[in-house]
Amino acid sequence: MKYDIVVIGGGTAGYVAGSILARKGKKVLVIEKEKFGGVCVNFGCVPSIFLFDVTFLLNRFKEIAYYFGLDGEIGYKDLLFNKRNEIINYLSNTGKKLIEDSGGETELGEAEIISPSEVRVNERIVEFDKLIIATGSKPIIPNIDGIEAAISEDEAVILNSIPSSMVIIGGGYAGVEIAQIYSRLGSQVTLLSRSRILPTFPEDARSVIKDSLEFDGVNIVENAKIMKLRDGKVIIEKGEVEGDVIVYATGRKPQLPKGVEKLGLEIGECGIVVDKYKQIKNNVYAIGDVIAKERKTAHSAIFDAVIASLHIIKENTLIPPDDFKIPSVLYTDPQVGIIGDYKEAKEFSVFPFAATTRAIINGIKDGYVKIGINERDEIVFGEVIGDKAEELINILTLVVNNRMKIDSLALMPFVHPSFSEAIVNAAKGFFDLDVDRYKSKDGKT
Repeated sequence: MKYDIVVIGGGTAGYVAGSILARKGKKVLVIEKEKFGGVCVNFGCVPSIFLFDVTFLLNRFKEIAYYFGLDGEIGYKDLLFNKRNEIINYLSNTGKKLIEDSGGETELGEAEIISPSEVRVNERIVEFDKLIIATGSKPIIPNIDGIEAAISEDEAVILNSIPSSMVIIGGGYAGVEIAQIYSRLGSQVTLLSRSRILPTFPEDARSVIKDSLEFDGVNIVENAKIMKLRDGKVIIEKGEVEGDVIVYATGRKPQLPKGVEKLGLEIGECGIVVDKYKQIKNNVYAIGDVIAKERKTAHSAIFDAVIASLHIIKENTLIPPDDFKIPSVLYTDPQVGIIGDYKEAKEFSVFPFAATTRAIINGIKDGYVKIGINERDEIVFGEVIGDKAEELINILTLVVNNRMKIDSLALMPFVHPSFSEAIVNAAKGFFDLDVDRYKSKDGKT
C-alpha cells in the first residue's frame, strides 16, 4: 500500500504531524514501535509533572492552610501511582485517537527503512511519497563500571513505590526534578553532578534552585568524579554514597530508526541535521528530539511538527523565522521558566512576587520576574521563578519573539490583581514606574 506520508514515531512530534497532514487531506500512516505519546507522555513530562504536582501539594499544604487560617492534614497513598498510570494510558490512547479521528491511520510495530521510498512494518512493505522521522530520544547510559545496576531517568518517574534512599547521577533538568520529587516523597536523596547543577542556567536561577533542593533535604555533591557502582553504592573520588535505587540522568541521545543509513542522511552526535523547514531531502523530514537542535522539549517537538507539515502542504507563509526562541521550564518548587539568551541583554529589571498583590493574597510569594533588554530597548530575555512560571513564561515568549520594545510592555494594562502583573512591573522598573515595589528616596530597594 502507498501513502502520501509515512511518519515513523507516534510521540509528541509524530502524532501532531500525522494529525495535521491527515486533516489537510493527505493519506497518512503513523507507525509507533511501543506506546503512542512517546517519551513526554510515557516517561517524561506527564509522569514527572504529575509527581511534581503531588509533592507540591504535600509540601505546601500546611503552609497554605496556615496562611489562610485553615486546619488540615494531607498525606499520600499508594493509589497516587495508579492515578499517574491512568493518566499516562489515557493520554497515550488520546494521541493515537487524534491521528485516527483526523483521518490518518496508525500501526503498532517497528518500522525499518528499506529504501528511499519504502518501509517495512509487521512483515509488510509500505510505500510513501514523503517520510517524516519522529523517533525521539533515549537516555544516554554513562560509561561507568557497574551502571547496569542503575535505572534511567525514564524508569525513575514510573516507579510504583517510594524507595527509602536514592542516588541520582546527573545535575541537569531531569536529575534535579527527580531529586526534589523523591526527597519530598520521603526518600533520602543524594544528587551527584560532575560540574555544578544546572550549569547552563543564569546564576540567580541556579542559586535559587540549589537552595530549594537543600531545604528539601537533598544532599547535593557538585564536581563529583564517579568511579564505579558496587553493591548498591556509588563510589566517588572522595568516598561513597549508598542508595536503594540509583538513577542515571546524564542526558539523552537521538533514537534513530532501523535502516536509516539507506537514506544517506547527515547525522551528527546530537541528531539528524535538518534545514529550517525540518527537511533533509526532497522527500524526507525529521522532527522532534531525533534532530540536532538546542531545545529538545515536547513544545519544541510540536513546533517542529507544525513547521514540517506546513512545508509539506506548501503553506510556507505561516512558517515563522528560523531564529524563533523556544522557552524552557524546570518543574521544581519554585518553577523556573526561561526564554531567550541572557547574554544578549545589556540591562535587566527584576520585580519580586512578594510585591505583587495577587501573590500576597495567594500566599505563595517566592520568586520574581526578570526582563532583559538589548541596546535597542528590545526585550530579548525573560526569566520567571515562582509558582506560575510555566504559564507566565508563555507571555514573555510572545514578547521576546516579537522583539517588543520595553516601553510598549511597560505601558500595557494587565489585570490587577494578577500574577502576570509582575511582568509589567518588571518592565516598568526600567522607567522607575514600578511603584508597587518599595524604594527609598535615594532609589534603593
